[in-house]
Amino acid sequence: MKRAYTILALVALAGALPTAAPAVSLVETQDFTINTHGYLQAIGTAEDVPNSAAKKNTDRLYLFLKEARLRFDGTLFGTTFDIMLAPGGEDITPNTNSALGLLDFNFDIPLIKGYTFKIGQFLVPYSRERMTDDVTMNFGERSVENLGFYWNRDYGAALSTYQGKLAGTVAVMTGGGRDVPQRYLPEELGSPMLVGRFGYDDGIDRDIYHVSARDTNPGRVKSAAFVNGLIIKDSAIGHSTVINVRATDKNLLIDPNYNPFINKAPFSLSTIWQLGADGAYRAPLGPGAFNAEAQVDYSHFSNKYGRLSLKGGRAQAGVARDKVEVNLRYSILFLDTRMAFVNNGTPLPIVKTRTPLQEITPSITYHFRRGVEAVLDFPYLVHMLVFKENTVGSYVMSEQPDQVTVIKPGTTAGTGSVTRKNVPEARLMIQLGF
Repeated sequence: MKRAYTILALVALAGALPTAAPAVSLVETQDFTINTHGYLQAIGTAEDVPNSAAKKNTDRLYLFLKEARLRFDGTLFGTTFDIMLAPGGEDITPNTNSALGLLDFNFDIPLIKGYTFKIGQFLVPYSRERMTDDVTMNFGERSVENLGFYWNRDYGAALSTYQGKLAGTVAVMTGGGRDVPQRYLPEELGSPMLVGRFGYDDGIDRDIYHVSARDTNPGRVKSAAFVNGLIIKDSAIGHSTVINVRATDKNLLIDPNYNPFINKAPFSLSTIWQLGADGAYRAPLGPGAFNAEAQVDYSHFSNKYGRLSLKGGRAQAGVARDKVEVNLRYSILFLDTRMAFVNNGTPLPIVKTRTPLQEITPSITYHFRRGVEAVLDFPYLVHMLVFKENTVGSYVMSEQPDQVTVIKPGTTAGTGSVTRKNVPEARLMIQLGF
């Protein structure tokens, strides 16, 4: 009942919010234009999590400012630029060498007809789901499958081409993640991250780096299909390696809390590669629209100590009519049974069976007015890893993956175990944007 009252209160709040304005043009001259955009997402989550600690209720309710974004884009003498900031501070990571407020800052320089050169910090061009603009999603979070394969942002350069309905990009990036400061350390070079995305796009996306999850008025049938590839040979840098010093955006394959081989001393320089494919379909459906997406991914890690592999997939479909959208998503992630958390040199197994993690999520999106919408979804997490910390309680792995550090022998806080449980949730996200 408490969850229902909270959801109703948030819906009432959304209905009372003022109309959001469209993107604002700040400067517009023949040689220079700049526009500003912004959005925020407030989310409430209710869930039922099995709990091992005595006298702990299994019902939970959380309220967060999920994201706050401020964006500027435009043109400068024919060169386009894109800047995105995260002023909400949700990515703050203390005690690191990185400042994590900058998301995107890049320029696209036109070359010969059909080719552009991108330089700066931007999304790693791998996977439709990860490249989708957050503001267009019809779910409170990305899928469980995304945990295994995301790289988010990095800095480097890319060459892109658009030849009719064919599109492609090749990016050379550091592999060290975003917002890395200048640090001139001893190094033993491997190879940078090489990423490619190639395929067919019949008008679904603005371009390869600006991907939308919805089209409420497609006008005609549209489709897109892409293949993705990524490879990096790690480099020794100072007392660590490029992959190990990533301050954020560590997918499960390269997370030292799950990969017992990546952080083992003396360091062995690892090779990581990923392959995947994704597609999207949009079409009119009576007075509304039909949207569908799917993707599959496979990744592999190896060094002299061992190897790990992950595989997963996602499929979703939905219909939109007037102010309402209804969607259903299914995702699956197969973890490697060799994954382990290393405690004082002893690997503690995390994944004891080949049973995959699965997620089934129906959702309803309601557009109150331009720039104001509510997304209500109901994830059901199947065979999810749950970390039980003695005397404290339990953590859902998809929400708090680094709480795996509690699976150590003992009876006090900071120690615990891992189990598999089905976890039902309900989420309400209020989104405002201009």
